[in-house]
Amino acid sequence: MDDGRVAVDALEQLGLTEYEARCFVALTRIPHGTAKEIGQVADIPRSRVYETMERLRDRGLVEFEEGEPRVFQSVSLDTALRTLRKEYDSYFETVEETLRRMEPVYKETQQAVWAISDHEQVTERVLDLVGDATDELVLLVFEETVLDDAVLTALAEADQRGVTVYVGTDVEAIRERVETAEFDAQVFATPLVEWFGSMTETPRIGRLLMADRGPVLASAIHGEKLPGVPNETAAWSDGIDHGFATFAERVLSYELERNVTESVED
Repeated sequence: MDDGRVAVDALEQLGLTEYEARCFVALTRIPHGTAKEIGQVADIPRSRVYETMERLRDRGLVEFEEGEPRVFQSVSLDTALRTLRKEYDSYFETVEETLRRMEPVYKETQQAVWAISDHEQVTERVLDLVGDATDELVLLVFEETVLDDAVLTALAEADQRGVTVYVGTDVEAIRERVETAEFDAQVFATPLVEWFGSMTETPRIGRLLMADRGPVLASAIHGEKLPGVPNETAAWSDGIDHGFATFAERVLSYELERNVTESVED
């Protein structure tokens, strides 16, 4: 695929129609052109060039020189890129604002347990839960492969927000990574960690997470998808109004209070 086709496809992804993208790319190849010349370069009917150029002008991507015939030229590449980036950012902001207004209603009306079937998606959900925490995070880690730099960074950012971070593990490499990371975390081992961590059959427990004594996530490892990349699935819930979430919250809270609170008091 040549550069022109790649550019046209990319511009379509940014919201231009196929004719708009092809006309704009054509104008980047020539200093300026009439409708006939642009149609020849862009390989579109001349009758469609005028309306297409009108739309590109409205988007701030082309300029006209009045005359007979009318002559068109693209704005500078830097100007075009700034215009497209601003428009793309505006779309993204609109989507974000709209979805955030809808999200509270959605969460209030649907309390459920959600399944995730991909390691990258499990990690993204972990990052979301960590990023939303305001008070406390309890993370039990049984597999070193699920504690990557992105998760450590998210925990560090939570610590900077004033969130108390607890990490339970019996894997020495995980303990060392957490203790040498640039955030304060209380690392602890519990019978629960030792019990789950000793399991060798597949699937195995990968990680358990509780945020603010509410949202919980539990993952399982089904071997490796690629070398060093776990085949991980998970279930998570954003509340404690039903069995899975209540059970996970009770277990993690009990282990935390018994193994962290008591050790502090001693």
